[in-house]
Amino acid sequence: MGGANGKEERPVWPPGWLDIPEEPRLLARNVILSISSESADQFLSIEQQPYCIAAADWDFGEYHAAAAAAMQEDIKLNRLTYVLVPRRISESDFWRLYFSKVGYVLDSVKEHGTYPPPQAAAPTSSLSPKANSEPEPIDAKDTGSCAIQ
Repeated sequence: MGGANGKEERPVWPPGWLDIPEEPRLLARNVILSISSESADQFLSIEQQPYCIAAADWDFGEYHAAAAAAMQEDIKLNRLTYVLVPRRISESDFWRLYFSKVGYVLDSVKEHGTYPPPQAAAPTSSLSPKANSEPEPIDAKDTGSCAIQ
């Protein structure tokens, strides 16, 4: 058995979660919870992303407990799985895509402190008045809307 309450102590998932500072950890949690709000097609498009775990490298057994915890944490995942599994993808592939996105979010937050990660050398547009100047830094706390000025 485990702790004083008779329950077995489980390791925190994902590994290193508690090492992430509080603000980026909250950001990551909110982004992860928003995955279940994606449309079925948006969710399935994870397969085309470079961060997607290859089917040959995937072992659902390693993530089964984390998948069960995710379902308890985010009730909207039930709706998304109902729409996709097994009509469009297998349960294992559903979780492979889900944890691919979760891993990408966590890597971004751990490495950059934000999500989405900063773009490397974004192309400039000749239509932009600042095409030859340095891009302005993005404030991770800015929640304002975009406006054409």
